[in-house]
Amino acid sequence: MEPSRWTRSALALCIMGTLTACGGGGTDANNEGDVIATPPAQSGSSSSGGSSGGGSEGGTLHEDFGDGLLVNFDEADTQFFFSQEYKALNTANPEDAWPSFYYPTCCFFANDNPADGPEVALDQMGIVSDAGNPALLLDTGRFTIGQTRPESDDPEDLDPKKDTTTSDDISTWGELDLSDHYRVSFCVKAASGTRNMQVYVDNNTSGEANSIWGGGSQGSRIFNVPAGDLIPGKRVQINVPGDITYEQGGEVKDIRPELVGTAGSFLQLRVEGGSSVILDDLLVEPQAEDGQADLPACNVYQPATAPEAPEAPGLFAGDALLVVSWSEVVGATGYELAYNTEDSIEGATIIPAAEIEGSQHDIEALENDTEYFVFLRVINSVGAGEWSESASGTPIAPEGAACTSTQKVEPSPAHSILWNVYDGCAHPGADMSVVINGSDRTQFDLGDNEKPWFTVSEQGVMTLNTNEPVGEIQPDEETKPVGDLSGIIADPTYPMHFTWIARIDTSLATTKDGVRGFEIETHLADAGIEGRGPARIKAIIRSDKDPGRLQLEKFLPGGETAEVDMNLTDGFHTYQLSFVVKDPAIEGDNYITATVYRDGVEVGSFTGNGREGGSSSSKMRIGEGSSSPFHANVDWIAWSDSQTAAELAAEELVGELPENLGDLGSYSGKLVFKENFNGATDGDSGDSTFFTPDYRALESDNTKPFYFVTGGGSRLVVSDSATDGKFSINDARFTMGDTLAHTEQETSAEDTMGRGEIDLSKPYIITFDVLTNENAEDGDQTGKCQVYVDNNTSSSSKSMHGGDSKIFEELAPVIADGGKATGTVTIESDPDDHVGTDKSFLQLRCDSRTEAPVTIDNFKVTYQ
Repeated sequence: MEPSRWTRSALALCIMGTLTACGGGGTDANNEGDVIATPPAQSGSSSSGGSSGGGSEGGTLHEDFGDGLLVNFDEADTQFFFSQEYKALNTANPEDAWPSFYYPTCCFFANDNPADGPEVALDQMGIVSDAGNPALLLDTGRFTIGQTRPESDDPEDLDPKKDTTTSDDISTWGELDLSDHYRVSFCVKAASGTRNMQVYVDNNTSGEANSIWGGGSQGSRIFNVPAGDLIPGKRVQINVPGDITYEQGGEVKDIRPELVGTAGSFLQLRVEGGSSVILDDLLVEPQAEDGQADLPACNVYQPATAPEAPEAPGLFAGDALLVVSWSEVVGATGYELAYNTEDSIEGATIIPAAEIEGSQHDIEALENDTEYFVFLRVINSVGAGEWSESASGTPIAPEGAACTSTQKVEPSPAHSILWNVYDGCAHPGADMSVVINGSDRTQFDLGDNEKPWFTVSEQGVMTLNTNEPVGEIQPDEETKPVGDLSGIIADPTYPMHFTWIARIDTSLATTKDGVRGFEIETHLADAGIEGRGPARIKAIIRSDKDPGRLQLEKFLPGGETAEVDMNLTDGFHTYQLSFVVKDPAIEGDNYITATVYRDGVEVGSFTGNGREGGSSSSKMRIGEGSSSPFHANVDWIAWSDSQTAAELAAEELVGELPENLGDLGSYSGKLVFKENFNGATDGDSGDSTFFTPDYRALESDNTKPFYFVTGGGSRLVVSDSATDGKFSINDARFTMGDTLAHTEQETSAEDTMGRGEIDLSKPYIITFDVLTNENAEDGDQTGKCQVYVDNNTSSSSKSMHGGDSKIFEELAPVIADGGKATGTVTIESDPDDHVGTDKSFLQLRCDSRTEAPVTIDNFKVTYQ
């Protein structure tokens, strides 16, 4: 199983590392690459190493060959190790087609040509398993470390980074600082054969004299010994200048009398054909340092074996559901589950590894009130291990509900907000009625005397009614049914953010004197204000007032209540409260900003210090927190401590809530696609990866790009993509989602079939932000920007939609909403005269008269 691109990124490697100054991903002048921004290269310092990182002073490099990251030990893992995604050069060179820090000079490229792509010879050079952890096999293989691409004008030179060094060189090219006394060391896991293992400095050939350093005892080959003489389980040490030993403190086998290296050098490791070496924990460091002391002890290579039987998995039972979880196993490539109504693997239903992600899985569509036995086994590169002992659980229907409650919540499509939800299909105090962190189940904490006041209908609506008796229980002044959920803010440090959105109907309460609707109260951690306890934000829907109102009780400084009047007699409405909590030591009494929305429209914004009497830890309370009677119907509640959620307006959260909640009202809206221009390399269409399938491919053919240049490619420029990408366009055009773009076949009025991958069969809204725009209005000379549907030309009539294919056209200086140069551009299709099909594509253009680039971001298509 090849790791996904993003889990394999330089960021992931840095997080997993033990040393400092992680590099990687840097492929432009600012060291900003396609994975993560890197610190600028320093004079006299090297790029850091692999999965363990490396210190940046003195040329330190540590490489463990993907410990904890590479698990399959197959061709994909080897390709990944020798790619810029694992570790990239810091040096920017657009001519370098393969800017990886570890560069294969043998046994890797088809036809020995980087342009033909990988065709790995795993028996000669590749990642192998050492009892489940990765190491590197060299058998005829060779590769360089930190070699940058030299200048080459030879058209016959297929690979300037292989067999190009000579004794006539007058300079070196590389990213390792070998200008002072240094040490190269590595663990030998296994070794055999009479042919030699070799280490070169500034030499990408197999001849020792082909280097600026020449050959001989003081030349470029600093290590050259029979592989079979190396000692498995020991660390080779090569001191330059200095002694060479096969183990730390061992017999001196050779002496390098002179320094070989510069501040811009590279290394090459090689094992001649007929011999074999497996190595690990490669270290390059100044002789004045001892990084070896911090590395794992060397040991002998142990081929991986099938996994042992794991412990029985954990189970959590729900409605026709068992949630199975277990601990990750090092070296695992996957997991399989089996379940049965008998405590036996015989006759059990097997869930294959291909259907299981991570270390948790939901087994659904089970029979309630039936005991199930669940087994787990682990798969690694060798195969599947033994089954675990069983764990048993009995699914049970949620209290008071006949509908299926939300089982799993995916992050929102555009902003990756992970919502926590209560969907009204179960009693709020019932097991698993609440989903947090996407898949974890819990419930509101309610006392036994509080639960009866909450009921659930067959339609999945929860009702709170403390105005009427429940059976023989009479409401009185002590009736205060509230449900508490703790830990709603994961990091209760400033600034804090919180948002809740709920669909609630309080119209029944308005028919009864003195009956309120519903409360949602948020308790913050202790704000640390001298003489004042923790704060809380108590939102109450007051149906007992005329007109009705939503109030934030005693929220304002001095204990004043913030209020918003609204009609509460007409059924369900969707309410949103978003707030930001800053440091009161800095902000004073006005340290909480709360914004209130109703049905997607902002109805009030207030700044205050909240009501006193909150919990010292964060929690959310729902229900009725006073002695007044309450009556409300609740369809669902969603909440998040995401900063993004708190800072987005309601209209920006359209399509961002979980679709399986039910009626989302004004928040409903499916995101068709969004582009934020992050992740591609910077540059124009000739340099940036934005217009390649590696950045975004067609769903129908992952070898073809989703974005395609139809004119003016040098004026289509991506910038700041490693942090917050932007896209500039003038006198240029490009398509999005055209499956025939590579054919350059022009669209025409005679077209009858769609050829795109964007479903525009329903009324849609297209939006994007214009960030900068220096175009000046100059009468007829002023350029325009257009958006087309199913048209890859510059003529609006050349489309199956005729002239209607141009759905947007505006002068560049006033392109944004309201006739402004910058701001948001909004394009809404006419529901009664719709342009688009379920197989459409878009084209964005700014014509030849746009003198200055229009810089955009956050291009988004949603359904109305």
